[in-house]
Amino acid sequence: MQPPLLSIEDLRVTFATRRGPVEALRGVSLSVAPGESLGLVGESGSGKSVTAFAAARLLDRAGRITGGSVRFRGQDVTRLAAADLRAAHGQAIGMIFQNPRAALNPIRPIGRQLADVLMAGGLSKVQAKERALESLEAVRIRDAARRLDAYPHELSGGMCQRVMIALALACRPALLIADEPTTGLDVTTQKTVMDLVARLTAERGMAMILITHDLGLAAQYCGRIAVMEQGRLVEEGEPGALFAKPRHPYTKRLVAASPTPTSTLSDLVPESPRSPARPRPAPAPGTPPLLAVEGLGKMFGGAMAVEDVSFSLREGESLGLVGESGSGKSTTSRMICRLLDASAGKILFDGESIGTIPARDFHRSPHRRAIQIVFQDPTDSLNPRFSAFDCIAHPLKRLTPLRGEPLRLRVIESAERAGLPSALLDRFPHQLSGGQKARIGIARAIAVKPRLLVLDEPTAALDVSVQAGVLRLLDDLRREDGLAVLFVSHDLNVVRMMCERTLVLQGGRVVEEGVSRDLFRSPRTAYTRELLAAIPHFRPGQPRGLAAEPAA
Repeated sequence: MQPPLLSIEDLRVTFATRRGPVEALRGVSLSVAPGESLGLVGESGSGKSVTAFAAARLLDRAGRITGGSVRFRGQDVTRLAAADLRAAHGQAIGMIFQNPRAALNPIRPIGRQLADVLMAGGLSKVQAKERALESLEAVRIRDAARRLDAYPHELSGGMCQRVMIALALACRPALLIADEPTTGLDVTTQKTVMDLVARLTAERGMAMILITHDLGLAAQYCGRIAVMEQGRLVEEGEPGALFAKPRHPYTKRLVAASPTPTSTLSDLVPESPRSPARPRPAPAPGTPPLLAVEGLGKMFGGAMAVEDVSFSLREGESLGLVGESGSGKSTTSRMICRLLDASAGKILFDGESIGTIPARDFHRSPHRRAIQIVFQDPTDSLNPRFSAFDCIAHPLKRLTPLRGEPLRLRVIESAERAGLPSALLDRFPHQLSGGQKARIGIARAIAVKPRLLVLDEPTAALDVSVQAGVLRLLDDLRREDGLAVLFVSHDLNVVRMMCERTLVLQGGRVVEEGVSRDLFRSPRTAYTRELLAAIPHFRPGQPRGLAAEPAA
């Protein structure tokens, strides 16, 4: 047998915090063979990313390897000097980071960023420019020569992710570490990106570590799975056997909490700690809808991003809005929340036209408290200078009369209902995981007790077990309080469970709508069928095939 490419033995990592040292890894041991694909799964805070960052020697200043070894091609990288590490990086280990926009330099064209990496690897300026173009062409970016001069903000999320892949693979490393590479991407873009990564690593004989909280994604693209819990590796094996018959109680909980095409919220959370929801009486026949959207349109730079979108939403009803990136989902939700002005159409809330109120003035409207949104990117939507407590308290101070002890109790209640322990409320966003920051966004939105909650990919950053609890919470809120929910998501399994009706958007237009159960069972349009076919599911024992992907 070949010796392992990467061998981690009894690895221990400790972080210095204001409350003293925290042991993030507690004796992790694993190995990756040349050409192997390993999936590293577990909840937020389980140590997945810390393991990868320690192996690549990318821990921040607060993190320190306190025990064990990390051997790459037999050499202990924990003992390498900084200069040797810089020389090894690129040719040895490539990294795809979780947030491509945050990882890319916003004021430098992507072609120059690629050239920087290549010149650091020993190429001349001319050679680096040629290889940069080849790297973009390898990740199937259309008009690659023109894109060399583009800045990250000029590219879609999927294209930024492809640029990150090009950067990671530019120096042809032996090991690729992909840290949540598809978070926030729609299902078709996710499939395209992962098929691309799998194909390139296979063609180049590279090993890959895929860090993800999506067990279906890990099952589809990895030959072996390692499960982590609280800094320890608790179980590993081939995905078919491991997910079909998990042995460890923690793995069993992860598998049970993962949505499937037939699962229900009760399946995901069989023993909810909260009492069963007590549904409010349904509105009387003829009651006007809480929200009515008629012929909504939005133009950007002379092109229609949203065109002629119409729907209604009653109190206590949930409506799913699905489609690929660029289909108009988020633009529609922001117009409804009055964060964007519409170019055409009407928005009626509780019978009153709110579309005529300029977005810049809506904060003075009495409807501001009634309409709340949970944003897709938890990091960018939180004030980095606010503690978690202050983030949740801020809208309460602006929109309610609560002060002092009542305000503090409301903040704690909202945080705990969103799955955020009160012990974390004094931490700042940079001290929290992506999942914990997402929970702050949910707590902040529900704290003011709105009537309409717009959820823009609210669980994209959450691990499956926390996602299940949050989904049950949101469903209970809808039933108990008569809360109307507009659910924007690329996770079609979640939309099927959460939403009574679903609208499918393509190119800014509604191409299909109907009762969720019927739409998911028998989609009428080819576009909807394509979306459903791209969902990664558990397929224990079945081979994983790769489809050809188009250029971006």
